Parts: sequence; structure tokens; C-alpha cells
Amino acid sequence: MTADDRVKLLMVDDRPENLLALEAILEPLGQNLVRAASGEEALRKLLADDFAVILLDVQMPIMNGFEVAKIMKSREKSRYIPIIFLSAISKDDEYVFEGYSVGAVDYVFKPFNPEVLKSKVNVFVDLYLKQREIQRQAGQILDSEKRALEAEHRSRFLEAEAESARMVFKLNEELKRRQTALEQAMGARNRFYASMSHELRTPINAVIGYSTLMLDNIYGPLNEKQSLGLERTLKAARHLLELVNDVLDLSKIEAGKIELALQPVSFPAIVEDLFVTVRPLADEYGSELSLRQEGESVTIVSDPRRVRQILLNLLSNAIKFGNGKPIEVRCKRTEEAGVVVEVLDHGVGIAEEDQVRVFEEFVQVSETKQPGTGLGLPISKRLAKMLDGDLSVKSGLGEGSTFCLSLPPSLEDALKEERALTAASAA
Repeated sequence: MTADDRVKLLMVDDRPENLLALEAILEPLGQNLVRAASGEEALRKLLADDFAVILLDVQMPIMNGFEVAKIMKSREKSRYIPIIFLSAISKDDEYVFEGYSVGAVDYVFKPFNPEVLKSKVNVFVDLYLKQREIQRQAGQILDSEKRALEAEHRSRFLEAEAESARMVFKLNEELKRRQTALEQAMGARNRFYASMSHELRTPINAVIGYSTLMLDNIYGPLNEKQSLGLERTLKAARHLLELVNDVLDLSKIEAGKIELALQPVSFPAIVEDLFVTVRPLADEYGSELSLRQEGESVTIVSDPRRVRQILLNLLSNAIKFGNGKPIEVRCKRTEEAGVVVEVLDHGVGIAEEDQVRVFEEFVQVSETKQPGTGLGLPISKRLAKMLDGDLSVKSGLGEGSTFCLSLPPSLEDALKEERALTAASAA
């Protein structure tokens, strides 16, 4: 087996001597053995790497094995990693049942037979290698062949499981198959969006570049009709590039490939910076921009790039659909030390039945046709959720619209609260 063929096996136990014993048992498999001395360390390693199987001790301080498994199964990256629970004292039926209910494929009592444990782990190593090979060939085989391989794969997986886990697997097999099929279909769509977006950017940028050069008379003077035609071409190309960029952003979000870079974000400073960016657009539509900070300035820990992207979209929409009337932005600190930003316009407003639809892809509910892709608000809504915040709207026909962005004081604090709730529910 080459270095590229070796897979990673994650061993989680708070006792170093137990980790050493597991290494001695599994070393003959010739795979990469990764240690984690706590549940929190294991979750960090699961974010960074892919593993064929995790051997997880049940009894650990701070975060036990069941809590680790629940968080694993809530994450897209680690949802399908097989879990083998190891326990020396939690042998009652209620503990075993809880282990299977949180997603375990096996529950092994200490002391265990080394050869049996090694054989079970080797089954999942073999399964992981077969899965990796299937994924590599996925684009080269027919759908019928793929279903046959998956059926064979599931059959071998069932045969390798312990008898106690077999019934649980059967009950969930149909649900898992449908979920896998849905995720594969969405993944294929997202890959298509991303591929087409990249392929279209190059010619669009060429059109924008050469149109700009011609309008600047680099290739000689233009008459009035030629200039007008090129200006329309340039406007259309920029609109198309905006659409391509939005589609690419949406596909990245749906594929879970958006990475957040946490930094301090200050309000209202970030809004003041954005006013400089949108000032030319506001002048074009005749809208006056104003900012009101209620109370002290607020600094949160979030992703400044994504916060700017959301607010820039809200400001641009307010200007385009605001009928040239004043645009107001209000910032205020929440009781939890987070921030709420409201963007108010005095335009035509949105009917109550359309206020949910504005967050759907490719939807424009306003009768005032303005240039746009129909993706800005859906992307902003999803980015707000990624930042553990929310984006909502209050509006009425003829009354204008107020879009409200709320963000927590810190994404790190939000993750800690999630872990605390998980522990409380387990207790």
C-alpha cells in the first residue's frame, strides 16, 4: 500500500495508556493512526481531515462520547463517518441504545478482543477505500452501473456490521439512500453552476475590457451611435458578470465551501466605509444617504467580508427601489452585545404575500424593473445564517421597506452555547 492509499483512523480517549493500546492493536493495518485526548480535540481534527472510522471512548470529562457523536452527525463533513463506541463501564442497555441512536455502527465493551476489533476496523478501512474509488469513477460510469455498485457496497457494509447494529441500519437504509441521492443531485448542480460560472467569466471580462477601451477612444474616435451601442453592450456585460458571480457565490454556499475568517467588525464604521462605495449609485438615483447610531459603537467578532457583502446588497437594493427618496441606516447594540442593522427606504414597498418570496432565487417582486440578478437577497439570507445571525424584512405597499440584519457578539460564543445546549439535552 502506497502512502497515498493509506487512510486516517481517529482514536479518541482521555487516557494516554488506552490510546497506546489501541495503536498497538491497529498498527498492523498499516494506516495513519491519529490521536485525540478529548472530545473537543477530536471535533477540531474532524474539521481538518477525513477519517475512515472513529474509535470513540464513551466516558470522558467535559464532553463525553455521545455529545461528540451528536455534534459530528450535525456537521456535513463528518456526518457519515462510522463510529465505534468503546466503553468499560457504560454497559447498561440504555447506554448501548443511546450509542446507536446517536449514529454508532458498533458498541464494544472493554476489555475487547484485539483481533475482533482489528477486523471490524479493517472492514471500515476497506469500505472507505472502496468509497473513495467509487467517487473517483463517478463521472465515468452510467447511472445503472452506479446504482449496482452502491447496492453491492451497501450489502458488504451490512454483512460487516455487528448483529445488534444490523436492525438499526435496515430501518434507516431507505432514508439514507434518498438523502444520498438528493445530495448527489444537488452536488452535480452546484458543480455545473461553478464550472459554467468560471468558463463564462473570461469572455465576459474580455467584452468589458475591450468595450471600455473603445469608449475611451483608445482605438480611435467614435460617433454618437457607436458610443451609445458600446455603452449598452458594456452595461449588459456588467449585468451578466454580476449574475455569474452571484451564481458562483450561491453554489459555494450550497456546497458548504464558504470559509469564514473571523475578525473584529466595528459598527457604524463598516457602514460608513460602504457609504463611500455606494455614493455614486445613490447620486445616480438621487437618493440621500444617512446613518444613525443608537448608543455606543459596537464591535463584534465575525467575517467582515461577508458582513460587507450583505450590507452592500441591502444598500444597493434600497437605492434601486427607493424611488430617489432618502435611505437611512440604523445601528444599535443588542442586550447580548450583538448588533442590529436596519436599512430603510421609502420606495414602493413589498406586499405581505411576497415578503417570503424575496429570499428565493431569481425572484423580483417589484413592478419597478431594475437591473439585478434576483440572487442578492437569497445569498445575503444564507450568509446571515452562516454568521449565526438572521436577515428579515418589514414592508407594506406604498410604505417602503426595512431590512433588518442581526448578528451575535461572537461566532465563537455561539458555538459554545450550542455545545452547552447539547450537554443539557443529553442530561
